[in-house]
Amino acid sequence: MKIRRKYNNWIPKILRVGAITLYPFILWSRDKTFLNENMDYTKRVFKHEYVHIDQVRRMGWFKFYFKYLVEQYHTGYKQNRYELEAWDKQFNQFTDEEQKAFDEDFGQ
Repeated sequence: MKIRRKYNNWIPKILRVGAITLYPFILWSRDKTFLNENMDYTKRVFKHEYVHIDQVRRMGWFKFYFKYLVEQYHTGYKQNRYELEAWDKQFNQFTDEEQKAFDEDFGQ
């Protein structure tokens, strides 16, 4: 499924995060101009959110979000295993699929 992006979205702003994945959407808290001007930040957050996309694809939509929320409830955001995986991988090199999706938006 094609991943869609929404910029300057209210959901990540309320949660005070740079972006959030609600599959098949990546919702960004910033507008596209800011993201184009802050490419290191944009690449890191984009990779982080793509890890969540991969998690959804591996587990399925319902199972991922159910387990994510249970984990969040029991351990909190900073110890959530799904967040830990995304933080661990957010500086990794893009896969071909991620690079293609990134280039569609940011032309790098």
